[in-house]
Amino acid sequence: MKKIYVLIFAVIGGVSAKAQMGQGNISIDPYIGVPNWANSLFYNQYEGNETNVQDYKVVGSMLSYGGRFEYMASDKVGVGADVNYEVSGYSYKFDDYVYDANGNMLTDANGDYLITQYQTTYSAKKLRAMFRLNYHFVQEEKLDMYAGFAGGYKSVNRGSETNPTTSSYTDANLNGALVPVTLRVAIGAKMYFTQNIGAHVELGAFGGGLLQAGLSVKF
Repeated sequence: MKKIYVLIFAVIGGVSAKAQMGQGNISIDPYIGVPNWANSLFYNQYEGNETNVQDYKVVGSMLSYGGRFEYMASDKVGVGADVNYEVSGYSYKFDDYVYDANGNMLTDANGDYLITQYQTTYSAKKLRAMFRLNYHFVQEEKLDMYAGFAGGYKSVNRGSETNPTTSSYTDANLNGALVPVTLRVAIGAKMYFTQNIGAHVELGAFGGGLLQAGLSVKF
């Protein structure tokens, strides 16, 4: 962390160094993102609010996964692609009556309604593929800072399943996002440990996690 501060102060102070990125360079940046916004909303949403909900769990994780490719079209402007993927959802168990194929409640020999335990699982798999444009406003030997804008397509595959399955609890599979367009506005920095390998961190809105971080490889 101390080394990072030294680099930042060097840039502010106007210390000149050889530019890290230049026209014709290519960089590949695999990353993980946090948070997974949907799972942040799903987390513990039933806790203390619904007595019949049991063993509530979040499906997927709090992370998203992705990668960026960038080609420097000029000394300051890079173009490329940004792709990321995340899984969100929830599952829980609950008790309810037993139904036949026609949706009628079943009874035992004494005429009492039968009760059993059901489990419901909902999941949404999101894939975003965006065209990316970056403007590199700081380029030093070990530090490269940029502002980025991306836009493209979002695909969502959603599914809901309840077991045991009855006519009262039907499964559903819904493909496609309500709005199949995604955007991202971000600012980030790449810090190189060697001439070609380093790490990057990015803070952005929309199109993935608020904070994204990972490796950076330059060719």
